[in-house]
Amino acid sequence: MVNPVGFRFRPTDEEIVDYYLRVKNLESDTSHVDEVISTVDICSLEPWNLPSQSMIKSSDEVWHFFGRKENKYNRGDRQMRKTKSGFWKKTGVTINIMRKRGNREKIGEKKVLMFYFNKSLKSDWVMHEYHATFSSPNMMTYTLCKVKFKGESREISVSSGSGIELTHSLIPHTNDFGVFSVETEEETQLEDAVRRAINNISTDDWNSLFTE
Repeated sequence: MVNPVGFRFRPTDEEIVDYYLRVKNLESDTSHVDEVISTVDICSLEPWNLPSQSMIKSSDEVWHFFGRKENKYNRGDRQMRKTKSGFWKKTGVTINIMRKRGNREKIGEKKVLMFYFNKSLKSDWVMHEYHATFSSPNMMTYTLCKVKFKGESREISVSSGSGIELTHSLIPHTNDFGVFSVETEEETQLEDAVRRAINNISTDDWNSLFTE
């Protein structure tokens, strides 16, 4: 889907629930929302493979998807959130989404999840999972997931068609043994200090380094 210059797809929480999720779950014709948001099996893909499935090309490192509810034990409301490389883990409290006009009723819930490679190794991928609550839970087949990459700014090259071509920098780095590499806090602090020192060097100082 080609967007006009300057266009950003940034629906509010209320719009996500009261329009996109309502239409996807309750209306027979969902073509007008399916043209904007694709339906995927979130946990059949790793987070860094999801952007290529997005209907809207994004340079903001934020992507939206519909997903079918799949209960973990075929009972209750615990969702399956495990992928081949790790798992999505809920963090914080569930946030109620209220309609801001009219009777200001509760229309949905938002859960925030982080992607982990294992119990102690957290990634920079975050997901906001939206659930509609204004109708019977049995009628709410779909959730809407807003996936974000929260790492440092990365270069994203948009390919032709509806997909997104990602640079390798969006994929977690591994060492020669295929194990995810993690910088220590000391290494990170040293790198930041060196970067700040370089950024503080004035143009005259740089010129003097090469002219003396």
